[in-house]
Amino acid sequence: MNTTPLVIGAYAALPATRADQETFYDRLHADLEATGLELPFRDSIHDDPAWLASQLAGRFTDSIITAIPGTMMRVWDGGTFGLASPDDDGRNAAIAFTRSIIDSARALDDAAGHRVIAGIHIHSAPSVTANRDQFLRSLTELLEGMDNDDPRLIIEHCDRYNEAVTGEKRFLSIEQEIAIAKETGIGITVNWGRSAMEAYDTQLPARHIQALVAEGVFEGVMFSGAGDKENTFGAAWADLHLPHHVDEPASLMDDDRIAECLSAAGGAQKYHGAKIQAPADVDVATRVTMLGHITRHLR
Repeated sequence: MNTTPLVIGAYAALPATRADQETFYDRLHADLEATGLELPFRDSIHDDPAWLASQLAGRFTDSIITAIPGTMMRVWDGGTFGLASPDDDGRNAAIAFTRSIIDSARALDDAAGHRVIAGIHIHSAPSVTANRDQFLRSLTELLEGMDNDDPRLIIEHCDRYNEAVTGEKRFLSIEQEIAIAKETGIGITVNWGRSAMEAYDTQLPARHIQALVAEGVFEGVMFSGAGDKENTFGAAWADLHLPHHVDEPASLMDDDRIAECLSAAGGAQKYHGAKIQAPADVDVATRVTMLGHITRHLR
């Protein structure tokens, strides 16, 4: 059995009611042996942090907060927000935002009675204008204010700015992020769909992983699909967290693509996981089964 921490981006497939959400979390832990959740941060961690802490306590102790929902809300609002922003106000706002995530992680740990947040996914925003030196500057400032007990910062690579494709996030390149990771001691995680979207290339995620492993900065991989045609969830080559190919035929993430990424990782990942959407009308069991089509490769 693989004992690598298994993180589920459950929010993308979350059922609507509180009762179903509790059942969903129970099944993720019991059936899929998940040890962590990826939690979205927009303006806060949750509308009921005490309830969330109760769901994490004792079972989801490898959880990760992702800054991407709140980051993109702010990028789309003004265009200058981001840890890599050349605009001072935009960069300072992103630092304050990230510090609020760190504070929320500390509060969740306190409410749970033990460590439940292991890391925070951060990103090299804003779109198009992201600057390598400003990203390094921001990470240095953040790290100087963190304690050893705080969750580790993790760069989640998103599609780089590439004039040849439409793209979505359009942040820094993997090469730029690797250089910064080596300078700061921060690891980098690959999101399958976001790497594939970068050049409309389904083998690029594995090549990104190979590069990260070779440079000693590989942190983990999240399997979240993408597709080259319009699908149940939206447009082609959009960051839609498509399920495995067996559940969404337009998804290009299949068994072979997952296997080549795991082969590229060579067991070096500190965690791995899955994040997919599910149709709004499917039951909890179906959502768990869909995630299981990915996680069976990880356990």
